[in-house]
Amino acid sequence: MSALVLQKEADYSVHDSWTVETSDNQDHTFNGVMFDLEVKTSRPVAQIVVDALYVRGGLGKMSVWWAEDGFEDKRLEKCRWTKCFQAKLKPSWSELSILKLTTPMVFTPGKTYGIYVHSADRSDEGIVYDNQSSSKTHDDPYICLHPGVAHLSSEPFSDEGPWWGPPWRRKRQFVGKFSYGARYRLWQPRMHDFFPKPFKNGASAAFGTLAMGWRGLPGDCVMYVLHLCRYDWFDHPDLMETEEEPLEVTPSAKETPPSRRVNWLARLRNRVSLDYSRFDNIHDSDDEQIPAAQSTNIHESDDDDESDDDDDDDSEDNDESDEDDEEEEDDKNDKEAVEMEETEWRA
Repeated sequence: MSALVLQKEADYSVHDSWTVETSDNQDHTFNGVMFDLEVKTSRPVAQIVVDALYVRGGLGKMSVWWAEDGFEDKRLEKCRWTKCFQAKLKPSWSELSILKLTTPMVFTPGKTYGIYVHSADRSDEGIVYDNQSSSKTHDDPYICLHPGVAHLSSEPFSDEGPWWGPPWRRKRQFVGKFSYGARYRLWQPRMHDFFPKPFKNGASAAFGTLAMGWRGLPGDCVMYVLHLCRYDWFDHPDLMETEEEPLEVTPSAKETPPSRRVNWLARLRNRVSLDYSRFDNIHDSDDEQIPAAQSTNIHESDDDDESDDDDDDDSEDNDESDEDDEEEEDDKNDKEAVEMEETEWRA
């Protein structure tokens, strides 16, 4: 048998995609904004793929750039940035205008990347951005957008502004939308630690249930099934999905009510039985294939034969007792007939 080869990551572009929007107070407009995007490791993600940004303002000749390890030490070093979008767009003040990236930005979890959105419009109305309002512009389980700096020059990466002093304004944040997707890692033994605890427990339970025993599946089959399961496949059912009336919680009863515990267990048991019921009738190729219904009929027929044998034994015993009674009655009748003949002879 050839060795099982498992991929490290999915070969499709993205599995899940989202469009997130930041706050918009329309605090400022100028030529550009530069900020950091942090890719989190809380999910077993192989890559985050950003395919579009949305901005508004006077726009004009727009460009989008990105760089590894953040923007802070490379504001003026154009050679360390990668351009992924360039086009001339019409002004859009009331609605966000999409910047569909020519080459998507592909980011790796655990790293921080600098992003630079720039308008070459010579006025001060190129892009709308805001003052920094918190330590994070946007935060979700996959990415975190941090505040950055505004750029007051129509020339990308230029250190010359329209007024005296550097053309950079600190404590500014991006305004608009981000469209991105996640490409997940695929499970395999060496990637086991990258997955959340429910999945690791589920993988262990799957091996114990499906691969143990002489009638179990081959280990490679179980690994291949787990290989194609999403990272959240073994997550517990969400209790909030059930439409139940809220329960009053007293100081002496802060644990989960028994009714909810039973309901959760029932839902979990039902989910597991539905997911794995298809494996119940799988046998090795050398095993004798006997359908369940046929096997049941065989056992039932055996029981019927045994009961028929018992009935036959009982009927034979009854026949023997009847024959004995008939013989005794015949002997009695013969004896009476002999006595009658002797009496008549004497008379």
